[in-house]
Amino acid sequence: MDWSIQETARLTGTTSRTLRHYDAIGLLPPTYIAANGYRCYDEAALVRLQRILLLKELGLSLTTIGA
Repeated sequence: MDWSIQETARLTGTTSRTLRHYDAIGLLPPTYIAANGYRCYDEAALVRLQRILLLKELGLSLTTIGA
C-alpha cells in the first residue's frame, strides 16, 4: 500500500513541508510521483522516515543522518 504526502505526514506526526525538505536534501525521496503530481511513499519509505525521526530525536543532525 502507498500513501500520499499528506497521509504520510499525518501518520508520522510530521508535516508535508518537512517531507518536501527531506526530499530536497536527498534524505527521503518519495517512492514515486503520481500522475496528479502527488508524492507517494511506500512502507519501506515509512520505515526509513521512522529511522530519520528517531535519529533526529536522539540529537543527530540531518547531515549526519544522511551520511
